[in-house]
Amino acid sequence: MTFATDRAEIVRRFEVLLDSALCGEDPPAGIDAEILESVLADPSGSASPVDATGDSRDCDSYALWAAMTALTQEIKLQGRAFQELNTTLAGQTEKIAGELRAVYAERERTVRAEAERRCRRDILGTLIDLRDRLARGLESARASEREISVANAGWFARTFSRKASEATGDAVGALARGYELGMERLDQTLDEFNAREIRCEGEPFDPRRMNAIDSEESAGPLPGTVLEVYRTGYEWNGEVFRPAQVKVSRAPGGTPERI
Repeated sequence: MTFATDRAEIVRRFEVLLDSALCGEDPPAGIDAEILESVLADPSGSASPVDATGDSRDCDSYALWAAMTALTQEIKLQGRAFQELNTTLAGQTEKIAGELRAVYAERERTVRAEAERRCRRDILGTLIDLRDRLARGLESARASEREISVANAGWFARTFSRKASEATGDAVGALARGYELGMERLDQTLDEFNAREIRCEGEPFDPRRMNAIDSEESAGPLPGTVLEVYRTGYEWNGEVFRPAQVKVSRAPGGTPERI
């Protein structure tokens, strides 16, 4: 490579460097275009023209710095306000979420309690129905036991052997005892369920807890007194679970009262 070639290359590179140094630059971002034009038009800081609104377009480095400082403070204030808003919204969101969780938990407890109440009510109805069946079975067994005891004193004892009659009586007695034990256990279970039998016989008729399905003239008790219970009634947790079906007394010679 010759000296002339090196010199020409150096000159070419210098020209490129001058061209790049003297070419126009893009205006800085974030600075108002009118302020930048004012600075470029009058870099010495002399008075600048006044626009149509009467505001001076004069702008120097101090004014530019003041504007940048004010913009920075405004950004800080906006950032602080946004942070406070974010904190407030987060607190409100947590509060609303807590209230929703409390409402949902209360609703869940209510639904669970209602479902439990329905289940206990169904079970209680089944237990009461079973007790009614055992009561009817016990009554039938006792009636059979009385019939056998009467028969043993007459022709049955003469026709059949004494051992056969005694065995029959013992079987019926054992059956009645089984009914009694079953009813005792059911009564304990009903007591655990907080179910109470409604006392009716000999008591004044209460239409809120009893249904009068029959009446009978009676000179003894006062009219409206319960003479007989056809179906036992029950109360559960202080409420009438099943009203009792009863027969009540009425005055002699009078027409049956509608109770």
